[in-house]
Amino acid sequence: MSADKLVPNLTVSPSWLSSGDSVTLNCSVKYPDVGWRFYWYKAIPNLPTMLYTMEPLPGSSNGTEQPYFIVYGQAQTAGYVCRAARGNPQSFTYNSEVKFVWSGATLSVSPDRAQHFITDTMSLSLTCAGDSAEWTVNRFSSYGYLTRCATWGSMTGPTCYINGQSFIDGVYWCETATGLFSNAVNITGTYNDAIVDFPVHPVTEGQPVTLRCKWKTELNLAVISFYKNDKLIQNDTRGEFFIPAVSKSDEGFYKCGGKGRMQRSAGSTSPASWIDSGILSFILVTNPPEQQHPSVSVTLQVHGKTLLISSTNLITYSSRSKINFPSFVCS
Repeated sequence: MSADKLVPNLTVSPSWLSSGDSVTLNCSVKYPDVGWRFYWYKAIPNLPTMLYTMEPLPGSSNGTEQPYFIVYGQAQTAGYVCRAARGNPQSFTYNSEVKFVWSGATLSVSPDRAQHFITDTMSLSLTCAGDSAEWTVNRFSSYGYLTRCATWGSMTGPTCYINGQSFIDGVYWCETATGLFSNAVNITGTYNDAIVDFPVHPVTEGQPVTLRCKWKTELNLAVISFYKNDKLIQNDTRGEFFIPAVSKSDEGFYKCGGKGRMQRSAGSTSPASWIDSGILSFILVTNPPEQQHPSVSVTLQVHGKTLLISSTNLITYSSRSKINFPSFVCS
């Protein structure tokens, strides 16, 4: 197998940093024959262009025989990439996907839910917390645009405020000019009469989650229905659907709706949100027909947390489909 046809797999440990932690990088290839040398890089963000360049890690410019590398005293969020080579002259693999270690920065949302009613009185705040005073909130919208809070909200200190009838569908995260990142969250807005109400932050595999059907105005409902991938899974008066331990079999699009007694609008259904066995709802549900966006975009990865990086590859969207993001590309 030619080296240049392989994509190595990079793992980092730990994923979340405490002060002064060492970070261990492990780079593996599909065919672990002898003769490989491993090269290690830090991904350096360039926020004006939203691209990353690779900077060799100190002491690694000539590669290592061992498939691991230790970074001592890492204190801030950082992204890493590896690649491998063998032969004379050397034949290199592709770059691995970028993997991040995180400094503990977080993005919180109020109200704490993934879906929101779009009304004149809608008020949404997104607050960044971490070791920086220079946070900004970014959004990658369901239409494929990457923008900052100042474009669609108002940034006051570490908080972005969104008010009134605003378009809010997209993935949000905090970022600084020095390359610190927070977790990412997906938010959906709707003019429908119902939403599926659950916390905006991820629920990892094995944890319980409750989905509640919430109404814009109070309704006297005889039956409240929950659907998975448009198939009815519960049809009663409880108004909530409980998953005791999220697993692979629970993956799918969930929505709710109801039929009421003498209620004209009681048949409305909520938007659909995705549940994954690793995370909740980091899926954009789009209304337009399939589009392609040859512009800068955002890549999400799942390792208990949802991570993000930039990419220059094309992304294709289709209505109500899980987005398939491309691999990390370094410039």
